[in-house]
Amino acid sequence: MRPALLLGLALLSSAAMAQQACEVVALSGDAQRLDGKPLALGDKLDVGTQLRTGASGRVRLRFTDGSVLVLADRSQLRIEAFSAPPGQPRAAELLLEMGLVGQRVAPSANGSWKVRTPTAVTAVRGTEFSVEVGDDRATAVHVKTGEVDVEPSGPQTRGIKPRYPVRLQKALNGTQCDGSQCTPAVAWTAEKLQRLDQRLGSLD
Repeated sequence: MRPALLLGLALLSSAAMAQQACEVVALSGDAQRLDGKPLALGDKLDVGTQLRTGASGRVRLRFTDGSVLVLADRSQLRIEAFSAPPGQPRAAELLLEMGLVGQRVAPSANGSWKVRTPTAVTAVRGTEFSVEVGDDRATAVHVKTGEVDVEPSGPQTRGIKPRYPVRLQKALNGTQCDGSQCTPAVAWTAEKLQRLDQRLGSLD
């Protein structure tokens, strides 16, 4: 085989591997790709994959950097971008169209992990947190450990003071965004946190 052809095949193989983002490590109920193909244990998912779960569905993903994500029931998620080359900062971006997702993000020096929704953008480097999009498209964000910065995703109205991200920490751990603004950080009730835990299950 010609050296040029071998090099081309190697480059194609390398590009394909670079696009792999995560693996399905647990699932239950109705969990599938957006094209209707059911998910299976061990499936390798690439950047660009869109997932959705039914009324009793749940899927747990493990990313190549060790981060873990759980997509709860009645949810839809797209892996917009993911790159974590050895020895380099991670760059991850997810789009949650609807439903609930929980994440335990592995620390990454100077790396990024963003979750976008129709009404908010959430940014972390390494922490455990959840993001939920309700029927009204509002976004609720809760941090369990570490810190999370949240800001509305909609355009800013002229004449209004510059917006700053809402920082969530262990004590003041939750906020809600409607696209134009996010509420100040507050402590979520035990009942609210219990509902999250019931829908998400374990990240382990």
